[in-house]
Amino acid sequence: MGVYAVTCLVLWPIPVFGVLHAESAAVVAGVGCLTAALTSAGAFRRGRAVRAVARVQLGALAVPLAMLTVSVAWRPNCGYLQGLGLFLVLVPPSVLFGAAAAYAVTGWRVRWPRATLAVGLAAVAVGGVLWDLLWHPQLFTSSHVFGAVLGPIYDQELAIRPGLWAAKGQTLLWVVLLLALGAWRRVRSRASARLGVAAALAVAASAGLAGPLGIVQTERGLQAVLSERVDLGPVVLHLDPETSPAERRRLAEEVLYRFDTLAEALGVRPGRAVDVYLYPDAETKAALVGSRETSVVPVWLPTPQVHMLADQVPGSLGHEMVHVLAREFGAPVVRASPAVGLVEGLAVALEPPGGLPSASAQVRAGVALAAGGLSAEAGGVADPAAVVRATMSPGGFWTSRAGLAYTANGAFARWLLDTRGAEAFRRAYRTGRFEPAYGASLDDLAAEWAADLLRQPVDPEAVAVARWRFSRPSLFEVRCPHWVPADQRLARDGARAWKDGDLDAASTYFAEAVIANPYNLTALDGRLRTRLAQGDQATAGDFRLAQALADSLPTPGSLRHLADLRRLTGTDSRGLYRAAADSLAPVDALGRLLLDRRAQMRPAVLRAWLAAPPDAVPDALRQRAPVLAALAHAQADRPAQAWAAARTWCVPELAADPEQARVLRWLQAQIALRAGATATSARLLKGLADAFERRGPHSYAPLVRDVERRAAWAARSRSRLPAIFTDPPTAPDDLAPDCSRARTPADVGVRPAPGGTDGR
Repeated sequence: MGVYAVTCLVLWPIPVFGVLHAESAAVVAGVGCLTAALTSAGAFRRGRAVRAVARVQLGALAVPLAMLTVSVAWRPNCGYLQGLGLFLVLVPPSVLFGAAAAYAVTGWRVRWPRATLAVGLAAVAVGGVLWDLLWHPQLFTSSHVFGAVLGPIYDQELAIRPGLWAAKGQTLLWVVLLLALGAWRRVRSRASARLGVAAALAVAASAGLAGPLGIVQTERGLQAVLSERVDLGPVVLHLDPETSPAERRRLAEEVLYRFDTLAEALGVRPGRAVDVYLYPDAETKAALVGSRETSVVPVWLPTPQVHMLADQVPGSLGHEMVHVLAREFGAPVVRASPAVGLVEGLAVALEPPGGLPSASAQVRAGVALAAGGLSAEAGGVADPAAVVRATMSPGGFWTSRAGLAYTANGAFARWLLDTRGAEAFRRAYRTGRFEPAYGASLDDLAAEWAADLLRQPVDPEAVAVARWRFSRPSLFEVRCPHWVPADQRLARDGARAWKDGDLDAASTYFAEAVIANPYNLTALDGRLRTRLAQGDQATAGDFRLAQALADSLPTPGSLRHLADLRRLTGTDSRGLYRAAADSLAPVDALGRLLLDRRAQMRPAVLRAWLAAPPDAVPDALRQRAPVLAALAHAQADRPAQAWAAARTWCVPELAADPEQARVLRWLQAQIALRAGATATSARLLKGLADAFERRGPHSYAPLVRDVERRAAWAARSRSRLPAIFTDPPTAPDDLAPDCSRARTPADVGVRPAPGGTDGR
């Protein structure tokens, strides 16, 4: 009881660990297992009975249970009931395992029982982790000693897998086997022998069926669920069998393009194909590998592989592919850098553009915010060199704010590559030591980088992004980590049902989410859509909630929701749409464009659009809102239909604003490329990156250049692409006739090409 009390006193001040939940349960289970083993050894040597010892050991658990409950007085625990359940599932079996091990060791009269128990339990704990994680594609591990680790620390919601119950059942089988061994050695009775044989057979069976039971995961088990296999040569995709042919092609193209370009940039190629497991939803991913949203690259496994959600591929695959390729020059065994800041920094430095300002621009903006008086909690970065130094170690990186840690190390890694070259970076990456690779310490390099950073001008577009990203708290700062409120869970389920076409279920989920939290914007939007889809109208209550939300929290989403309601009733809402657009970050030109398109929709068109299923494009939308119709087709993986709508866009007529005209042209070029209209795509892209760099948003220029590189890669690789890349349906490689006239440079802010036009 004293050991438990000291353990809880140590845990109390530590965020996440100071409350009754998964992390504290794992610590208490490990401490309890060792304590039970060491204290029970003396009791058994003095002749105490097993039941009496078990009562003492399990009764002592009242101390950590009470102390971790009391801590809610200063550290909220919204998931207390879940934490209590995990405590009861994880801790008692480990305590009984330790006591049973002591019974077996003392029964066999081992000379140094306590030392034997300590070494043996440590071996079981470490060996189990190594077996689970070094030879299996999973992010969870179950242990007879410390209970279990359910998944990666970054996941907001824990994955309680069915295999957890099987793993704890296996621990109890070991308890029976150890007790039988101790009893047989003491009295050599037939009953203890029969019990031991039965327990041994059950343990062996559970070990042999560990994969099917979910105690561990195997590649064969993953591939049985993700059974659609697409062999692309250097990359093999494993997809849900219900993935459509169009989506398979889109995913395959994205994966192969990112692999080729990043392999060329790093100058490495794995010796075998990279397995890319793409999961259809977070629930499937959690059940299989223990991670919901967090993308995972287990570089320590013998084979290169990636695990992520299929819908995260466009935004995150490039980052994860850097990790896969960097394992080729990582440290032995772990195949990564001991310096975690370099691991994530390299991925950020080389990941494809995402529409945000560069990492350096964001960090420079954070420094400007700090100079203006904003604290670190509000997004200021007083000393970027100190951030890099603090986040180079695993503990420093994982306890820091993710937005700042990733971005600062990405900017630092990019600077190292640009100023010192790739070869020195690879040496530092492999060892985690900077002095042998660069001839300078980390402190000196970080200080030099920070000085160079301060010489850069502040990008106004990066200020809002830096304030948003750097002020987001880490897992160790948030209130109630690992807790997703009921309204968010219900709204998530409603969105999934809506996507699957189950209108009744979606309507029920969204309605319950609004009851749980009347100001959940996702739920309000979903309830409005399902009502319109069922032929109903918006109610006076809908208006009251939307108005109250917009008044108290005037975000772009809340203002847009209120504007939609007003537009549906024919009330003038242009001012609200403009206010929503003005509240967007300067970098979000696409968001402003979509709000402008929305503001111009007639009530009947808006109603048809909101009520339509996710993959449907109403006739009214095609006729009255061709931009939204084309984007809807593109999102549904219908490139030919998307191009049929997009090729009719007459940009000057659609957008008098030069920024919107540039964004429309960028969208039109992407849709053309996906449909196979490569010549038109090239003409549309010509000069566009320079136009974005001159007139903004500046971060769109890298996006344009990425599309240009993709087009060049497709043309260069056409002869070696796998069979999945058969030519798409024939698409007109030109704009519609009424859009073929010459444009003036003022239309899209592009300098005239030879001949006096902008290249169209």
